[in-house]
Amino acid sequence: MKLHEELYFEITAEADRETVDKFVAFVTSGELDDFFEFTSDYIIYSDNYNSASYGENVSVTLANDDYGIEIDSFNPEDFLDALCSGGKNLFIHGNLYDIDNEEYRFISHVGDTSYENSDDIEFADELDDEARREESLADDDYE
Repeated sequence: MKLHEELYFEITAEADRETVDKFVAFVTSGELDDFFEFTSDYIIYSDNYNSASYGENVSVTLANDDYGIEIDSFNPEDFLDALCSGGKNLFIHGNLYDIDNEEYRFISHVGDTSYENSDDIEFADELDDEARREESLADDDYE
């Protein structure tokens, strides 16, 4: 699968604070610059991040919902190979999509440097539930 024109992403990484700090250092180090320039503007820390000690679990979300990144063509598999390799000690899940809403959902488990395509991950549970409910109602009205 290839994504085109504009890239959007929402990726969540979860682990203990020390491991998440190392992951943030990795993504901001320039290791992903072959794909696009990654800036700290894309990082959203969980509410408990600053108050968490190094043994506590926290999460960080990498997202660019407001502004797409201009791309000619983007291979999500190549990007995820690099991202998941750098985040092998975290639970990582998310989605990558383009301006045409072509979407690639994935999940990478702790200790795994690879990922799996996962169309059944729900990121905005309440919104997904509401959309399914509305779709069901529309289907009922149509029949």
